[in-house]
Amino acid sequence: MSATPDLCHLSASQLLEGYARRAFSPVEVTRSVLDHMAKLEPTLHAFLVIDEDGALRAARAAEATWLQAGEKPALCGVPVSVKDTIEMAGMPTTYGSLAFRHNVCEDAEIVRRLRAAGAVILGKTNTPEFALSPRTENRLGPPTSNPWNPAHTSGGSSGGGAAAVASGMGPLAVGTDSAGSIRLPAAYQGLYGLKPTFQRIPSVQRWRASPARSHNGPITRTVRDAALMMDALGGPHPGDPDASLHPHPDYLAFARGNVRGARVAVSRNFGLRIRLDAIQMKMIEDASALLRDLGCVLVQADPPVPQGGDELAPGVWAYSGDHYAAAEAMIPDFWEKHAADLTEGSRKIYDAGRKALAWQYRGILKRNRAFAESMRQWFADYDFLLAPC
Repeated sequence: MSATPDLCHLSASQLLEGYARRAFSPVEVTRSVLDHMAKLEPTLHAFLVIDEDGALRAARAAEATWLQAGEKPALCGVPVSVKDTIEMAGMPTTYGSLAFRHNVCEDAEIVRRLRAAGAVILGKTNTPEFALSPRTENRLGPPTSNPWNPAHTSGGSSGGGAAAVASGMGPLAVGTDSAGSIRLPAAYQGLYGLKPTFQRIPSVQRWRASPARSHNGPITRTVRDAALMMDALGGPHPGDPDASLHPHPDYLAFARGNVRGARVAVSRNFGLRIRLDAIQMKMIEDASALLRDLGCVLVQADPPVPQGGDELAPGVWAYSGDHYAAAEAMIPDFWEKHAADLTEGSRKIYDAGRKALAWQYRGILKRNRAFAESMRQWFADYDFLLAPC
């Protein structure tokens, strides 16, 4: 294998170790990744925009830092990509929509923390319009393909970031997850995707389409790399009160712990009429065997499931009002100006969002709080839940 793919497929932890030993430099790594991207991006379409000049500037700054004595920032010289629902200065933030193709914002708090940590930001990764689909496709360009089989989907809505990490276009990606938007693309491409506790990584930016449901999180190839990202990006912020509810632990401490004696609930279908195929069943059995070998106590148990549907009224998705409010706050009279720019799926949601009734939405929020409490009570008997994706 050539030197370029070797550098491209190193983890963030391995890159940091190599920089410390001066085995290679951030500039070498960044050029290697950019060259790799030039070969793969025409097929994968993982990025909506690539910031080659900005990445090389950050790499040169990181290289200078590594040549100096003293402690280094947590991600100094590590290439990372940012989902295009997260605002970043210097290039458009589209949220995957033609309606925002010329939208320019300041850095979101996540991006400010990446820069402070010395990361090399490669660009903005592809996302379905307003992160509303399990497939990464929009009207801005071709859909993102799965690097293991370009005829297959990368998943969504953080599918661009996952495809980038899986294919060697940077070891780290920042994604968001409301209903699987990190976990599905990670599962589809053999990666580690974490939906952390709500607002462990704060969300401070103009656009918030899912203010009570969207979690910011890492997509990586290893658990250690995810811990590195959580250390760099987590912690409270005065602009996000929910982020101040949580302490900021040492995420890398996981390597010093063990799960011996932990109680693991195993649920194959959450008590629903869902049939697993042979591959899914084998994955559950293999994971169960590994946990038993590590000393866990496994129990067959199904968690609670939410009662009722996610509609305010027939054809009105429960959270459509949240989404429409986010667009209207940025572009007054959004529907009148941009309905024709939307994909068919988003157009239906945003049209419904204009008609969503607050008293019905309050009922959904009450149901969600009750469900969250039932899950907390259920977890009193278990430390972990093992289930298929």
